[in-house]
Amino acid sequence: MYVIHYTTAPSAVSKESTAALMKEFGARGEMAGTIAHYVYPGGGGMVITSENDLEVVYETVTAYAEWLDFDVRPILNVDDAVPIILKYLGA
Repeated sequence: MYVIHYTTAPSAVSKESTAALMKEFGARGEMAGTIAHYVYPGGGGMVITSENDLEVVYETVTAYAEWLDFDVRPILNVDDAVPIILKYLGA
């Protein structure tokens, strides 16, 4: 699973760039495994995906790199993370 935060690239703030981005998104649709996709007021947003193949994630963000800047991070469900944390703590 990954969380992908994105913001509008400084070079892509025009109406024309936004229209091109929306056209690309309309053609591609949501990324495989999308659980949730939220947008931030003023530009940007986040996607939570169950996709585990980093190549698929990389391919997707690369397709939008002309318009968006990304921060991609692997995530774990808290129920899966707690045993790892407890093991680390020796508990």
